Amino acid sequence: MINFDNNHPTCEHCTFSPFCITEEKNPRWVNQINRAVKQHYHLKKNEVLYLPQNIFRNIYAIQRGNLKTYQVDADGNELIRGFYFSGEVLGLEAIYTRHYLFSAVALSDSVICEIPYDNFLELLHLSPPLQKHILYLMSQQLSIGSYLFSITAEQRLAAFLIDLSYRLNPSEMQATFLLPMSRQDIGNYLRLTAETISRLLSQFKENKIIAIDQKKIQFLQLEKLKLIADMNDGRFRM
Repeated sequence: MINFDNNHPTCEHCTFSPFCITEEKNPRWVNQINRAVKQHYHLKKNEVLYLPQNIFRNIYAIQRGNLKTYQVDADGNELIRGFYFSGEVLGLEAIYTRHYLFSAVALSDSVICEIPYDNFLELLHLSPPLQKHILYLMSQQLSIGSYLFSITAEQRLAAFLIDLSYRLNPSEMQATFLLPMSRQDIGNYLRLTAETISRLLSQFKENKIIAIDQKKIQFLQLEKLKLIADMNDGRFRM
């Protein structure tokens, strides 16, 4: 069940706000953004934001927290389609189909802005920086899909960890971060087993490429990790 709290954080304190509130840092623009947001949801871990076949009406921006999207195959198996973090948006794939394609569920306690699609379009029309950021997010998702599923298991995991370090803190890559998802979820997303993920993480640790403390990851040799991921050819923003 989704919990709604009227005492929500304002847009000024949202992790998405750097992309909404740029050169237009004036009360009128901030109020316009606040009016565009229909409501805020407070999701507990494992609570569902939307389900497949729900009619598309809104775009969802993550103020705080982490979510995953997934679908269920004919055999009842969960197939993870993506992870989303603070400052990112969900639901863009439903613009074409007019209904959501996947289930979206919280990986941790999260705060979500619900923005009606028409309001979202109006904000894009008024803010070129926001247009640029949304195009960047869409391109990012396409890029992730292109490299995670066409290389070896070792390369996939290395690329995933590097990408994750940027997305968890877009302003500057962090050498130390907490994994917001389980190893089983990572394996599901990368189309690898949880055992393979654990083996590869142990391998990276033994080679002193990363340090691991439960869910805490620290990069010790980032350049070596990039070499494993084959990211030094200019294809990726590193």
